[in-house]
Amino acid sequence: MAKLLKSLAFGVAVALAGIIATAISPWLDLEQNFGLPWLYGSRGPVAAPPEVVIVAIDEASAATLGVTQSPHDWPRALHAELVRYLGRAGTRLIAFDITFDVPSPRPEEDRAFADAIAAAGNVLVSESVSKETMPLDNQTGKPLASVVIERAVPPIPLIDRALLGRAPFVVPKAARVDFYWTFRAGATDAPTLPVLALRAWADAANPAAVAVDEAQRERIAGQLARFERGADFAYLNLYGPPRSVRTVSYARVLQAARDPADAGGEGAALAESLRGKAVFVGFAANSPAGQDRLRDDHRTVFSQDDGMNISGVELAATAFANLLQDRPLRPLPPRAQFAVVAAWGLLLALVCGMLRPAIAFALAAGLAALWMWWVFDRFALDAVWWPFVVPLGVQLPLALFAGVWLHYRETRQDREAIRQAVGYYLPKSVVNQLVGRRGSMTQGNRVVYGSCLATDVSRYTTLAEGMDPAQLGQLLNEYFAELFVPVERSGGIVVDVVGDAMVALWTATAPDAAVRRSACAAALEIAAAVDRFNRAATAQRPALDTRFGLHCGGVMVGNVGASGHYEYRAVGDLINTASRLEGLNKLLGTRVLASSAMLEGVEGLQVRALGRFRLAGKTQDLEVVELLGAAADSSDDDKRRCVRFEAALASYLAGHWDAAAAAFGAIAAEWPADAPARFYRDRCEALRAQPPAAGWQAAVMVSSK
Repeated sequence: MAKLLKSLAFGVAVALAGIIATAISPWLDLEQNFGLPWLYGSRGPVAAPPEVVIVAIDEASAATLGVTQSPHDWPRALHAELVRYLGRAGTRLIAFDITFDVPSPRPEEDRAFADAIAAAGNVLVSESVSKETMPLDNQTGKPLASVVIERAVPPIPLIDRALLGRAPFVVPKAARVDFYWTFRAGATDAPTLPVLALRAWADAANPAAVAVDEAQRERIAGQLARFERGADFAYLNLYGPPRSVRTVSYARVLQAARDPADAGGEGAALAESLRGKAVFVGFAANSPAGQDRLRDDHRTVFSQDDGMNISGVELAATAFANLLQDRPLRPLPPRAQFAVVAAWGLLLALVCGMLRPAIAFALAAGLAALWMWWVFDRFALDAVWWPFVVPLGVQLPLALFAGVWLHYRETRQDREAIRQAVGYYLPKSVVNQLVGRRGSMTQGNRVVYGSCLATDVSRYTTLAEGMDPAQLGQLLNEYFAELFVPVERSGGIVVDVVGDAMVALWTATAPDAAVRRSACAAALEIAAAVDRFNRAATAQRPALDTRFGLHCGGVMVGNVGASGHYEYRAVGDLINTASRLEGLNKLLGTRVLASSAMLEGVEGLQVRALGRFRLAGKTQDLEVVELLGAAADSSDDDKRRCVRFEAALASYLAGHWDAAAAAFGAIAAEWPADAPARFYRDRCEALRAQPPAAGWQAAVMVSSK
């Protein structure tokens, strides 16, 4: 029951998310920009209604008729001839997507055109709309605002009186045209051209419309009533790419008008095919080049890759055809959309919340496929536009996420409890591996390249002996807090803590100077942190003198143990060598020692070579260097001391005991705190007093850890 209630709560959240996304979708154009192209692309082109024909003023017709490419400049005698022919052919409606608001240079052509229009009785033309911006000022003449006044620009009176009607055809000035205005109250307080054409199709005043049956007349009357109630725009139900609506060239129609028997009677066949049709006349280029010469085209979802768009006259014809079939593209009403996405969100959340993730994903995928089919089916069959992007692009991912989160919430809580408890003892990455472990405990063990830092506190045994255990524990907690932060910040992990000692590791899949640099930087940062820690020492919280050892090489990292008891360890000679280097500090009186391999490819550090040593328990010599700090922080005096020490060490390695003893002695005299100089001075004096046998090795043999 608790899971059901939680699933219902998530369902309400997913439903609300869908409602909000649907509410803002018109402003973000979610469905229009993403859902609509998918719907059209899935449906593809469909047949346009046969009742609508376009007579195209195109570049081929202009060439054939020997007139200009601009339709507005065509002789109106040609339009008169066209209208007379269409009247004889019995067309039901003629609509010019051309404005005639400027008189022709030849008045007799205007009269002939007007007479042809009057004789046909079924001609509509497009009118343009002019906009004028008028500023509004206050009494002092300061501008307050501006008002845009729209005015219809009618055809010249001679033509206007002969028309059945006139109206603009207005589409949005957008990157892509998906709808058109059906009613422009601001400009003309009248329907736009497609709606006016629909009214004329069934209007008894149109002598060619008497054949419209009563059922169609009533249906059209219902559509017109919807527009009058405030439906001021409609979505286009496009039929396909340019010229999907049947298109005949202007020149071809005039050829049939002038010679009905041309080409074996094709002119008569053309006339018969125009009978009872709505003919739209306007510019429609038949090539991208012709289209570019006179921009009367619009980008749609069916625009071609070569740049060919749908012409304005074809959009007007498409809009009229949609209305004639009563199949404009109809989005669900807002309330229906809200109800649909709410119910869909609840269903998805219940499926994803109540079932296991694998089953939920499979069932959600099935529901998504079913939804896609339903949306496409409604679009293709009924021209009804159901929401697509919000249910599948917003609600489905949210429901899946909520379901997975709900299903694994309890498991994650258990894992978090384990992480919190075990995380005090192991690195976070190791805890994550253990929590999600499958198989044996040692299955995740791996051999890597690593840089190891070993630390220890000098005289810790004496310190522990003299302190109360609770005070000692508190001191160590504060001390390790200073050590752990630099390690974690530099990408390392603490793999072991025993008493006062710490072992940290930086790993990579192959030898990498970056992990060596990180380990060296962490060692120097820890040394500085310990110095700050010790400056605050008191009698109850004594200072802790810390030594460091650094080495690099291969190491196995993982769980080590048996019989139900395992510990996370780093295993290999790398750990032992780093520990031995840490212990070598006691012999040399140093603080931070590293193998020379640690400094390969690492720049920006001030170091000095201390010679070769064979550490306790080892069979091979190791080049040892002292890490003094960042090179940028080293003084000239430090650099001079390192140069002199390097020269003295060279004398020692060459077996020149006298020169080496003198050089180291001089360094010790000038820098009394330089313990390695004193160590080598004493060693050289001992070798000078008792020279070694032949085959002497320069490596210092270290017997203690």
